[in-house]
This record gives sequence, C-alpha cells and structure tokens, in this order.
Amino acid sequence: MANTAADFDLDLLHPKVQAIGATLSAGLGKVASRLVVDMLTGMLVSGSVRLTEIARALDESIPLHSTHKRLSRNLGNPRIGAVVRDNVLNAGARTVRDDALLVIDVFDVVKQYAEKMEYLAASSTADDTARPPGGVGDMQGDGGERGYRVCEIFAWDLDGGPIPDFAEFAERMPSETGGAEELSAWNNLVLTPLAHTLYSPHAPDYRSDMDEVVGLLSRVDAVLEGRGIFAIDIGDFPVRLRRHSYQLLARLRELPEVLTAEIRCRYAARIPGDYPLLHGNSPTTARELGDSCDTPYGVTVYKYQDNVDFGMFVHFGAVPVRLPACPDRPLWLVAVKGIPSADLSVSDFLILTTEPMPRNRKVIWPLVWRFLSYWDAVRTNQEVKDQFDFDDVRVLTYDRLRNLGALVLAAAYVESQWPGITFRTSMHREPRSRSPRLLRHTPPDQPSPIP
Repeated sequence: MANTAADFDLDLLHPKVQAIGATLSAGLGKVASRLVVDMLTGMLVSGSVRLTEIARALDESIPLHSTHKRLSRNLGNPRIGAVVRDNVLNAGARTVRDDALLVIDVFDVVKQYAEKMEYLAASSTADDTARPPGGVGDMQGDGGERGYRVCEIFAWDLDGGPIPDFAEFAERMPSETGGAEELSAWNNLVLTPLAHTLYSPHAPDYRSDMDEVVGLLSRVDAVLEGRGIFAIDIGDFPVRLRRHSYQLLARLRELPEVLTAEIRCRYAARIPGDYPLLHGNSPTTARELGDSCDTPYGVTVYKYQDNVDFGMFVHFGAVPVRLPACPDRPLWLVAVKGIPSADLSVSDFLILTTEPMPRNRKVIWPLVWRFLSYWDAVRTNQEVKDQFDFDDVRVLTYDRLRNLGALVLAAAYVESQWPGITFRTSMHREPRSRSPRLLRHTPPDQPSPIP
C-alpha cells in the first residue's frame, strides 16, 4: 500500500534523507546530488516510482509539470546510477559482519502492457534464448510477461546494527511498532541492501544471465574483502514467492562451481539431490551422500503458523566433499533432515558450503540456523520492493530505468538503515525459535527425547 505524507513526520524525514543522500550522492555534481535527495524523498513519501507521484510528494512551489520535467531530464544522466550503486555498496559494506548471509535474490520487473520501453524482454519465466535485432519494444511474440531482470544482493544479519557514522543521529529517531506483525528497522536491523544489477537480454551489452550475476558477485566480494557468506538456493524450491524467479535460478545451476573456482569466495548453497560431488576420490550425488551422512546433532525448532508454534525436531551433520570441476578446493556438504516446510510436511536440506564443518555442533548449527531464514530474507526483500511498486515504473529509456533502479535500492537502504518510519513488513522467521534445545539426535529405533 502506498504511503502518504500523513504517514511521516516530515520534519524528521527531510534531515534524515538529506544526511544519507549526501553520502549516497558523493561524487556527483550539485544538480545530480539534488536529484538523488529529491527522488529519495519523493519515493519514501509517495511509495511510488512514478515521476508524477514523486513530483507531487515534493510539493514544490512551481507547477507540477515543471517538477516532473526536471526529474525526467536529470534522471537521464548515466553517472547517477553508477555513483549511487557504488556508494550504497561502500556504505552498506560497513555493517556486514563476518558471518552475515549475503543473499542472492533474482526477480523480474514486469511490464506486461508496455510497448515503447527500451529493450523490453521476455521475463525469466520463459526460455528466452533468441535475441531480436531491434531495441525499442522488440519482444518474442509469446504473449507472456515481459519486462526486465534484476539480480540483487543484500546482507541478512540477525545481529546487525546501523552504520557507525549515523548511529547517534538514528537513536534520536522514534521507532515504534504498531502491532505484532510490524518490526522496527531500528530495533531489529537484519536486512541491508548492498548491490543490484538491472538488465535486459536484448540490451547491447548483455552476454548472459550468468555473466550479469557473476559480475555483481565479484563486485560485492571485492568490496567486502571476504566478510559475509553468499547464500543461494538452487534446490527444489520448497517455498513459492510471487516475485522470486525460480526459473532463472535453475539456469544458474553451475553457480557454485563459479563461486568455488573463479571468485573463490565464501558461500552456502542449497543444492538439488542430483548435484554431482566427489567424496574422497569417488563420484557421487548430493542425495546419495546426504542419505548416508551421519546426522548426530539435533535441535527442536518452532514454526509459527496460524497463531500456533509447531515444534519440530531437525537433525544435521556434515561431510567433506569436492566438486568434480574444481577438486583442489575443500568443501563440505551439510545434511539437514526433518526441516518443516510451508505446509508443515518434513523435507531435507542439502547445503554445499566453503565454511569448514568439523564434527562440532557449535560450528555446524549457526550456519544451519542462518540458512533456515533464507526464504524469510527473500520474502522481506520483496516486501521492501513492493513498498515502491517498482513494476509501475513509467520511464521509456534504458538509462533512466537503470538509474531509477539504483535509486530504489538507495531508498530501500534508507528504510533498512534508518529508523523513524516503521518498517511495515512481516519479518517473523520460519522456523521461529524459542531458545532452541540442543540435543543429540536419537536414532529411529530409540524413543525421542522430545516430550
């Protein structure tokens, strides 16, 4: 639901946006810096990416058309998006702790009925391999959804905090929750937008989805200098979300190999059962190894559904593995059994990770616990984007669209890092913990210690 000016204390919002806008626009000229601040203010007040609504929210003492024209003209500056993206990443990187998850989210900006927007392409739900020769409005004639593709990386940290330079200012901001389903960004800071790339398969500089994703991963990893663990789910997708692109992730099946051999970063990836692995010198699959993996450690977790906490006992263990394509780097397969899924049925997780996983519950469990909140992280990120209704964007040129995407990322960063506006999104996590009981897994032929 779009916000209105009445939802905000504008006396607090304006200095807040002015302060962070100065950081995110550093390196731009006076005109472009003013545009960044105006766009952030307008999007936060209106809850929209339409330039008309942003202009109306600014409420300048000139005709609305003049404000709209100024915003549209200045938004065409290609440097704006590049500078804002770099500044968001550099600022956000300062909050990322060593064990935070760096979640990879891929989704579409859907423009079903647009005809004249530049480089429109079939959504990632289609097998979009053919590239038409034209630019504006060229589409495959399949009648399906069309628009643009986005890969975004954000930090998901259950114990995070605001950027140091703004902590004192942030504490002066009111941060009240209005109900059980609301969680203040100040009191429970967990999501920090870091970087994204918005692209089209029909744009001249496009090579492949893998190149776009790997390029973004490399940029983030270089700035973070090894802090954080990249997290991605290319498994069988136990949760279905409206915006998240499962089809695109399925086509990124080789991403763990790229992360292992080329980027050589830290990661945790949920993989499908048929994923090929090496155990010792013997080829095997993730499912075969997971079935035979000893899972000696157990935890009772609680899934909150329909106002009831459902207690479920999960057990886990790890075994050293390698990838056939890059056998020089040691990896570990973490087998997690008995995971409560959305319908409360039981499923298994197979997590391939670079993190050393010795036979120690205190080492394995933190990674498992963080990865259990992966889909809550993706869901929360989608809720943030839905605040601005990004699918309702109305610009025509590709440069303006990419600049606007960078500004939406910056607005989400303002929302997540700065209190004063209640973060209205469901941020309860599944499974929901009530001080998990750490137990040793009981074999099936023995009675369970869980009452």
